[in-house]
Amino acid sequence: MFDLIIRDATIVSSTGRQVADVAVRDGRIAYVGPRPPRPGREEISAIGKFLMPGVIDSAVQFDPNGDPRIWERESRAAVSGGVTTVLSLPHGEHPVVDLQSARHRFDRASRASWCDFGLWAAATPTNQEELIEAHASGLITGVLAYLVPAGEQRGGRFGITLDDIPRWLEAPGVLGVQIDDRLGPEAISTLETLRRAEHAIHLVHLSTAAELNLLDPVRGDLPLTTGVTPHHLFLSSDDDAIHVQTCPPVRPEHDRRTLWTAMKRGRLDCIASDHHPAPAGSADGVPGSELLFPLMLSAVKYGRLSLELLVSLCSESPARIFGLEQKGRIAQGADADLILFSEGEITRVGEDDLVSGAGWSPYVDREAAPKPDHVFVGGQLVAQNGQLIEGSPTGRHIRAGKPTRAA
Repeated sequence: MFDLIIRDATIVSSTGRQVADVAVRDGRIAYVGPRPPRPGREEISAIGKFLMPGVIDSAVQFDPNGDPRIWERESRAAVSGGVTTVLSLPHGEHPVVDLQSARHRFDRASRASWCDFGLWAAATPTNQEELIEAHASGLITGVLAYLVPAGEQRGGRFGITLDDIPRWLEAPGVLGVQIDDRLGPEAISTLETLRRAEHAIHLVHLSTAAELNLLDPVRGDLPLTTGVTPHHLFLSSDDDAIHVQTCPPVRPEHDRRTLWTAMKRGRLDCIASDHHPAPAGSADGVPGSELLFPLMLSAVKYGRLSLELLVSLCSESPARIFGLEQKGRIAQGADADLILFSEGEITRVGEDDLVSGAGWSPYVDREAAPKPDHVFVGGQLVAQNGQLIEGSPTGRHIRAGKPTRAA
């Protein structure tokens, strides 16, 4: 007997759609097809609804000060909006920069997470050997290199310079790169050294037309993928009503529109929220994980992207980029991380809809799709119509496989 059967769902992938039943057993997808060979303990009718893999949010800050209650609360918010896997950014009061700090964050999250999770570690000028060991131990998914001006470290704690990049080309897992604004987009030109890299490099939080234009001539030659945040797609510094502080900052309207065009052309690979549960007016960033999927689904409604491209950006590509072999697909043997939703509906975001402890969002009173009808993590129903299902956190730490080079 199966644990769950979702019947007559329109399954969406980057390559198309099919109507089928999906059966789940022991947290994995056990069958996809027209007639499951045995019944399910629970069955859900999905006639007229869409089913896709859960959203993978590759940039969240759930651990700003080491309090596991914050991780528990923010992961609840994430799953309410369809996020089933997160990768935690390395910073906070106790940044992940060595084996010990990776173990501590792993222990805190393991007891508190409603979604599956992995950890980024931050590169410093001296911690390469420690992070190689942390990756070999399965504690971290990849290394995030904050490129800063020579002689500086981000926040006084971590960061590397452009001159340090060559020796980090053998970094374990994914090498993520975020470029300090003071270096300017021309810093991308110096990444020609990446031509000899043999593993995946991911440029996080691209935000300007200048960066995209510099990437175009070399994109096919480098093992390179790129990401973008919702606030760089939906917010503009030309709007006098926008008062948020992010890193990189919200850009002018020209850059925002260029990002949308780049997305349609396949020049961007994934969406990540850059979520931080900071209070309104804080310089630490903005909350956003729980609204990532509703915002992108509203863009489908208005023709900015297709449903198939949304699945690629939110699920399939992040799984490929970060080597999450059991994620990002609806196929036999994959993790049963699933979201069931209706397409075409639009509502306005209200403060009462928010689960994050930040208590605010730059998208309040803006249009977005409703949160998903059903959200499953490892085959367990964790949220329904934006409401959390009572229970205990069951999210698991994920050990990444070999990342895939960009196509």
